[in-house]
Amino acid sequence: MKIAELVALGRIAYREIPVPNPGPGEILVKTRAVGLCGTDVKAYFRGHPYFSPPCVLGHEFAGTVAALGKGVERFKVGDRIVAAPYVECGECEFCKRGLGELCTNKAFIDGAFKEFILLPRSIIERATFRLDAEVDFATGSLAEPLACAYNGIEKAGINPGDRVLVIGAGPMGVMLALLAKSQEATVLVSEISPERLAAARQLELDVISPDDNGLAEQLKERWGRADADRVLVAVGSRAVFEEGFNFAAAGGRVLLFGGLPKEEKVCVDAFKVHYREISLVGSFGFNLRQFQQAVSWLNDNSSLAKRVITHTVPFSELTRAFELAKDAKELKIIVDFAEQEEDQ
Repeated sequence: MKIAELVALGRIAYREIPVPNPGPGEILVKTRAVGLCGTDVKAYFRGHPYFSPPCVLGHEFAGTVAALGKGVERFKVGDRIVAAPYVECGECEFCKRGLGELCTNKAFIDGAFKEFILLPRSIIERATFRLDAEVDFATGSLAEPLACAYNGIEKAGINPGDRVLVIGAGPMGVMLALLAKSQEATVLVSEISPERLAAARQLELDVISPDDNGLAEQLKERWGRADADRVLVAVGSRAVFEEGFNFAAAGGRVLLFGGLPKEEKVCVDAFKVHYREISLVGSFGFNLRQFQQAVSWLNDNSSLAKRVITHTVPFSELTRAFELAKDAKELKIIVDFAEQEEDQ
């Protein structure tokens, strides 16, 4: 089978390795679609502490069961599935507190930018799910980022009727906005990219550009006041986060969703934290329950979710997918493996 390795910063190399045989309790999955994640983009261009070359990137995938190991009974060859790239142990202190995303004993899969993926028993038993027939593989691959968005929505504590400001209309920003709307909140998305503004409007989201009359003025026009009950910052920028914090209403909450470098420090107004009871929360990854919620949401909302995908690139042109992501004009970029299927 063909795999795509990150062999150096900014360089992908294809090579062939033997197709693995599934052992007892394992499944071999034929890869059909893989979503390009912000973590992948960071590892490709700047490096990442968890993904050092040579390595195979990619963890948002959907595919079909190609072969079963001994003892696997939940699935059959040909099943259309999606699997979480990791699953919590369920036994550690974090898991018992309902924080599976922080589990220190997770079981992981290898990178997904390859023609076949071997799933271990722990992933199969708890974190592998069938896709409904109407959900195509590209849309199914959105399960993992959508699960991360579910975690963010929960940490933000969004309630029906809340005024929610989402800063950033990248792929994660629009997913946060869609889920916030599903909580019956009033949602407004702020974005500076004309291309992403247009794409977000195609998702029937209410969007604005802070460059047009200023963000405060536009909030007043829509809500009659220049603040929000919940501010979700889906941009990895200290300056954007600090500005966004100032739009939180008294008793509100600000979610730091977009990641910052490890040593980055942010500055917030202590008066607002203390006297106006504005709280700051963060979210990272997902737990198994949230991944299950994401798969259910995709099965119920496949036509809407499909519109989050704005570009598809064949596996043979993976480098082009990274270049498109660097421009920050697309929403979700999906790597499609249909070309490989035709060649075999």
